[in-house]
Amino acid sequence: MGLVASAGWGRPRPVGGTMSRRRARDLPRRRCVQRRVVTGCSHDATLVSERMASPYGPMRMIVNPQAGRGAIGRALPRIKEVVEAEELEYEIVETTTPGHAQELARAAVESGCTFVVAVGGDGTVHEVVNGLMGEEGPIAPDAVLGVVPSGSGSDFVKTFGLPTVPEEAARNLAGKNVWGALDIARVRFRGEDGSEKMRWFANIAEAGIGAHVVVSASKMPRWLGGRAYRLAALRAIIGYRPQAGHLDFNGRKGRGVRPDTPLEPGKHSGVFTMVVVANCQFYGGGLRVAPRAIPSDGMLDVLVGEGTKRDALAALRKMPMGAHVPSKIFSEYLVDRVTLDGREPMLLEADGEPLGTTPAHFDLVKGAIRLKV
Repeated sequence: MGLVASAGWGRPRPVGGTMSRRRARDLPRRRCVQRRVVTGCSHDATLVSERMASPYGPMRMIVNPQAGRGAIGRALPRIKEVVEAEELEYEIVETTTPGHAQELARAAVESGCTFVVAVGGDGTVHEVVNGLMGEEGPIAPDAVLGVVPSGSGSDFVKTFGLPTVPEEAARNLAGKNVWGALDIARVRFRGEDGSEKMRWFANIAEAGIGAHVVVSASKMPRWLGGRAYRLAALRAIIGYRPQAGHLDFNGRKGRGVRPDTPLEPGKHSGVFTMVVVANCQFYGGGLRVAPRAIPSDGMLDVLVGEGTKRDALAALRKMPMGAHVPSKIFSEYLVDRVTLDGREPMLLEADGEPLGTTPAHFDLVKGAIRLKV
C-alpha cells in the first residue's frame, strides 16, 4: 500500500478513457441452469441458479468478508442483490485465512472457470492474481478478472476509473465490456529464509520507505484499522534511513525522449528514499505515485526517489494529484525488466503486501489477464 495519503484527491481519469456499460439484460438470453447445490468443496459455497451466465461464463466470486474492516462482509447482501438483479449466474466462496484467496482462484481456473471476481481490498486482488498466474504466465489465457473493491482505500481500481463503492462496482460485472489485456508484473526476491521467492502483482511494488510503512503496519493490531497505516507512516518518516542501492535495467528515460526511442541497457546508482516499480498509477490510499503508468503498454514505470526525508515529505503532499513529478529528486524510467540491489538488503512490498528484501528482479507478462469493467 506504500505511504499513506495526507490529503484528499480528485476522482481519477481512467486510463484509455471512459467505457460505456451494457447490462446483462441487453444481451441475448442463454439457457437457464437448473438449481443445484455445490458439494464436496473444502469451503462454503452458494450457487445462485435460474440465472443467465455472463458472456464470460458463470462467476466465481472470491470474497474476503474482513476486507475494509469488515465493510465487504456488511455489503455482501447488497452485492448479491445487485448481481441477482442483473440476472447473473454466480458462486460465492469466502476466504478464511491469509493466502486462501490465491488457493480459491487457482482452484477456480483449474476447474474450468474463466470469470473470477475478487471481492475485497488490494490484498485480495493480489492473492487472486497470483492464483490466476502460473510460473511463467496465466494458467487460463482466456480468464477475465472482475473486482468489487472494499472502499476508497482500494487503489488498484482507481487507475481505471472504476467505482470504489462495492454495490456500484458489482453492477460492472454485467455485460461484455472489458478494459483490455492487463499486464501483470513479476518480482523475484529474497525471502525471510534466504531463498529466492516469486510473486506476481497487478498494481505497484516498492522498496524503501513505503515498504517500511507496510511492514510496520502489518505488525499492528487489526482493530486500529486505517490508523495503523498513519502510525506506521509516522514511524517510517521519523526513523527511516535512505539506503545506497543500484538499478540495472533494460529501458529508457521516462521523460524528454521520443516514445519510439528503443530500449537499451542502463544503470542508476544512488542513495534512495524509495524505488517504485509501477504497472498502475495509485497506491497508499489515493497517492498517484506513477501518473504516467499504462497497464497495457508492456512496460513498467520506475520512479527512483533520492534526496532528504524533508524532500520526501514535500513530494508526499503533491502525490495525491501526481504533481510530484517531474522533480529533481525523482528519476523516471520505462523498462521491461529491472534489477534492484544494494549494500544492505532493502525491504520490499507489492500491492500493499510485505514480501521480503532485495536483491529483486522485476519483469512482466504483457496482456496476461482481461479486466472486467
